[in-house]
Amino acid sequence: MPVDIAFITVNYNTLDCVKHLADFFNALDVPFTFTFTVVDNNSVDGSQEFLQSRRDIEYFQTGENLGYGRGINGAVAATVGKYVCVLNTDVILNRDALVKLWRFLEEQPDAGVCAPRITYGDGRDQGMVFKASLLAFYANWFAKLLAAFEKRRIARATAPLRVDGVMGAFFLIRRSAIPSPALFDKDFFFFYEDTALAHTLKNSGVPCYIVPGATIIHLGGKSGSANSISSFYQNRYLYLKKFYGPSHARAVNFLDRVRILRKWRLYSLFSQLTSSQRIKEKQRHYKVAWETARLK
Repeated sequence: MPVDIAFITVNYNTLDCVKHLADFFNALDVPFTFTFTVVDNNSVDGSQEFLQSRRDIEYFQTGENLGYGRGINGAVAATVGKYVCVLNTDVILNRDALVKLWRFLEEQPDAGVCAPRITYGDGRDQGMVFKASLLAFYANWFAKLLAAFEKRRIARATAPLRVDGVMGAFFLIRRSAIPSPALFDKDFFFFYEDTALAHTLKNSGVPCYIVPGATIIHLGGKSGSANSISSFYQNRYLYLKKFYGPSHARAVNFLDRVRILRKWRLYSLFSQLTSSQRIKEKQRHYKVAWETARLK
């Protein structure tokens, strides 16, 4: 049967989040047809048993941790739907936002991608707009300035807003706009796969919009692991190499390591002066970052 939206997520040991999403979609009553697909990257927290027991979920077991993008790619190829909705497991959805996004794409055939306004649980806006800026990688102050500017634009918008691209926890894409050979570049394991996609779509001229009247919550940080810091810097380097060249990738990596070393030393000093667990956690974070952010 024809399907309007194929909702797809990748799970890796986030059982509580998957249960919440499953219950939400099972009770969802909307004017469009949909499927809900979960790709499980060999979770060991009971997710596999739960997903096998739910007949209302299209469930794919990878047998290994394929990463985020490759997991999504497999589900995109195995599903049908005029639109594909990619979402993290740690989002809190609502019917109103989904209906508004679907109607926007139905009424705007030129739009290839759309996303809602995404907030944290406390209502603060998340940075989720893509801007193709090499300077932002060299200068953290400029990256923060760009992010703050886009947040203000979205907060003040009263109509759908054209943007360069969207990143992060939730977006809808017209299936006909999916780049070849797959939605996400398989070279990215975790982190920066959404940035690379947004950059690719921008280069291809695919129109992308934020629909500010639709809002969802993204809790964040539910799939992190001890390898996350290493993966972050490896994929950051890969993104820069692919879109800006190896010279810029190496230069930014060098600057990253200078920043990391400075912060590691600073928090190491603070940890000797205080018993704060937050300070000690920061010290451990930057120590691991220093050890993993070097080029292989």
